[in-house]
Amino acid sequence: MLNKLLNWSSLNSAIGKDAYRSIKKILKYIVPAYIQNEKLDPASPIIHLRISGDGHNIRRKVKHVMITVALLDDSAKLFEPNYHYTVVLFPGIENYSTLKIAADTLIRELQELSSIGMFIDNIV
Repeated sequence: MLNKLLNWSSLNSAIGKDAYRSIKKILKYIVPAYIQNEKLDPASPIIHLRISGDGHNIRRKVKHVMITVALLDDSAKLFEPNYHYTVVLFPGIENYSTLKIAADTLIRELQELSSIGMFIDNIV
């Protein structure tokens, strides 16, 4: 369902074809459900995120790196894969120079969220 609502942005960058999904759009979609289920408190609008990534072998020779985000505020579902949202996906191996290029938009969005914040349903 989330994949249908939040479009992937395809990017042609120095590392080849990679895909990015906005963390802001993901938060706008999932935060109201977390508030409704009382996992987030609107009176204390601080969200704790877990950013993780890993390389995967797809078929025999094609390798991909995936970066995901999960909300730490729901510890019961933290390790369930349905509650990890993919934000960056690109072909290649894990190394710092490639990760820096692929995660550039994610880093900028996280810096903006940290310094400015965002409104979701009239809550900062």
